[in-house]
Amino acid sequence: MKHTLSLCLAAFTLAACTQDELAEQGAALPEGAYPLAFTAVQLPPTELQTRVADEGNTTEWEDNDQIVVSMGGKQAIYTYKGGTWSSDSPLYWESTTSKTVTAWYPVDETIDFTHQDQGLTYLMKGECEGEVPFNTTANLTFTHQLAKVRVLLDGEKASEVADVTVRSYPQSTNNEGELGGRIGDPVYVPMLKTEYEGKPCWEATLRDGYFEAGNTFRVAKAGGSPVQVTLAKDRIPVIPGEVTTITITVNSVVPDDATVITNATGDITDNGEYVVRGSDRTTSLNITGGKPTIYLDGATVSVGSGPAINITNNATPTIYVVGENNNITSNSGTGIYVEDGSTVTITGSSRNDELTVTSGDGYPGIGGSMDGSNGVSCGDINISNITVFANGSARSGSGYVSPGIGCVGRRITCGTITISNATVHAFGVANNIYTTPGIGCGFTMTQSPGSIPDAVASNCEIHAHRGSPGYTCDYIGWGADQYTPSITYANSAITPGAGSIKSSIVYCYTGENLDKTVEYDENGEGKEQ
Repeated sequence: MKHTLSLCLAAFTLAACTQDELAEQGAALPEGAYPLAFTAVQLPPTELQTRVADEGNTTEWEDNDQIVVSMGGKQAIYTYKGGTWSSDSPLYWESTTSKTVTAWYPVDETIDFTHQDQGLTYLMKGECEGEVPFNTTANLTFTHQLAKVRVLLDGEKASEVADVTVRSYPQSTNNEGELGGRIGDPVYVPMLKTEYEGKPCWEATLRDGYFEAGNTFRVAKAGGSPVQVTLAKDRIPVIPGEVTTITITVNSVVPDDATVITNATGDITDNGEYVVRGSDRTTSLNITGGKPTIYLDGATVSVGSGPAINITNNATPTIYVVGENNNITSNSGTGIYVEDGSTVTITGSSRNDELTVTSGDGYPGIGGSMDGSNGVSCGDINISNITVFANGSARSGSGYVSPGIGCVGRRITCGTITISNATVHAFGVANNIYTTPGIGCGFTMTQSPGSIPDAVASNCEIHAHRGSPGYTCDYIGWGADQYTPSITYANSAITPGAGSIKSSIVYCYTGENLDKTVEYDENGEGKEQ
């Protein structure tokens, strides 16, 4: 099929054999005497405005295009050539009884959405109005079973975009011209670059469904990594036979005038915008005041001791994560330390932006710290629109063990941990005495935990790994002592303190082994799956 900007079908007729005499209704006919005649047309041009086709452009049958035609339960493949349809095994009337005639394109039993940068994917079904009387022409009207999406670009960086991809199932079964089952897990498939009203655009055809605000499109420069796009509206319907037009504003995620932080700089006290790139930074990033925004753009901060990112003096920074390859690591300290009174917001454009935070020597991945054998209180932690991997740690040969996110030790406080529209993988640890939750509290050598953080989660997915062996340790909440279980309130539970978990799902692990899955509704009621 000639794939231009539209999906309108032209009409062609296979001439019918005539008969000298009409046989009576229901009478059997000589084999091969009366071939089926049909036309294959799309909807009238007056309806193109509401269909997949574009005004002023058509898609016509092309030589060697094939359709399947079905009559009375029998099927045949017809090939278009030189303006007519023919078949090596054509369909014939076997009796004078009226028949149901249908057709579909393509003839393949599977349709593929993954090569649309080379041409749009089509799925069409042809039907007649009612049954077709004997020896009359079957007028097949083809309708489109897929939806068409068109992406227009706006913004200061629109001209730099070379590729646009859209989230889709890679394949679907073709159930005689209707969509069958989905095949494979969703992936990002390329769109066809073309023009609409004289301007560049990208198009693809998809199954019906919805566009999700943070998980539908990606754009990329030539040779660059794709950047996730966040739509202004969520759950935009995608309807078969209709065009959905999306305008994407393409601006820089990182402001052009953001100050680049090098290995020799990194003490921040103001409200400015900063960016860290590459893997050269081996000294701590100290945020000692203000409300700065720190962009991590493919950044690695790896230090030998102390916090890799140190947030103190009532600072309230935003750590904005760009892309997937961002790593914050301390070999002997908290990955991201948030002092009591300070607040950190860790965010991105969508869950496709990823940050991995790793602590060492018994400190939490994100949260509190230690002073000798004492725990140190921490402030509030906000995580949204991102995927975070937070790894707690244990000190070899001692009782220092910490959660992926949270605090450690007695007589300390931990601020509220708020997770929204995000995916969090939080890893606790264990030694020969203590086990910590993925999110919650841990132990110092001389202090058992005296409190747990308040966790508030909504519209998120949490993978909570308690250390292995688990003992009675919570997945979110209290750590556990193997020999004195009553030392904490741990009960192999999900305990968000004074917080709540709503419209979310929590996967509970011991080490890497999944123990259970708990799904929470909009009212905070959890149900084990």
